[in-house]
Amino acid sequence: MHSSLPWNAARGSLVVLLLVGRLAGQAAAVGGVADIFPRLGYDQIELRRTGENHLFLFGQVNGHKRSCLVDTGWSLTTLQAEPHSPGTAVETLKLGRTTFPNQPVRTERIVFNGQPAAFDVVLGLDFLRRNFAVLDCGRRRLFTRRAALPDEAQRDLEAALRGAGFREIGLRLQPVPALTLAARVNGEPLEMLLDSGAVWSCVDQRQCARLKLKPLASAARVTGAGKTGQRGVAVAEVRSLQLGEVELKDSTLALFDLADWGFAAPDKALSEVQGILGGDLLAATGAIIDLHRLKLWLQPVTRK
Repeated sequence: MHSSLPWNAARGSLVVLLLVGRLAGQAAAVGGVADIFPRLGYDQIELRRTGENHLFLFGQVNGHKRSCLVDTGWSLTTLQAEPHSPGTAVETLKLGRTTFPNQPVRTERIVFNGQPAAFDVVLGLDFLRRNFAVLDCGRRRLFTRRAALPDEAQRDLEAALRGAGFREIGLRLQPVPALTLAARVNGEPLEMLLDSGAVWSCVDQRQCARLKLKPLASAARVTGAGKTGQRGVAVAEVRSLQLGEVELKDSTLALFDLADWGFAAPDKALSEVQGILGGDLLAATGAIIDLHRLKLWLQPVTRK
């Protein structure tokens, strides 16, 4: 569902266009983009980052405090079902100072390795797209808007991001729905899922030979939703990971059998996905994800 919330006329297009012309020259001067989005009529919602690279916050669902995971790799917003309860509709969802009325959700028991998830709500791709969201992974902020930014303002905003050193990558919206992007690992093409809820960036272990990767054992373990359970994780040193114009040298990627998560196999809905761009690299590159315009903005990583 992609219907928009009612638009507040006080945030009209004229004000946006007047502001954004000045922002293009200011972004580089302030050394970042922290103030751009609120000044363009976006509501700013502060997030926290867990030790597992999850972006979350405590919000309110129908007046009750609930922990909320922000996850671009989760297709449909989901509410944790309480035991012996069919669940309730989300009449009001409050995140920070922003209230979202009548939000469609799935209500089900969210389980990881046989245990209930540590969060009560997953804010998925449907919610982020419906509310014209921009996710600032590096600065732990979620921006939402009640209508799309006008085209002229969008062009000037993107010029401001480029002026601040960001480089853009086009995203593909898959029917599932899911977001993917084209990448290159050691010069070889790879389709990656954009997943802010993934602990680590990874590739399918069956791609090692093609991508010239050497698996190395590690003590890490990963837990998947539902019946995927917990398993060990191998890793590989990557000489070059190319994401659009941004090249990450000497990175480390985890190696999984992604078929267990519904990818990288002929009988899976996302069979073309052979890797995941996760929370670790999204944070390291200061990623800004424009969920409405389907663009990923990254800052080149400079080594000291």
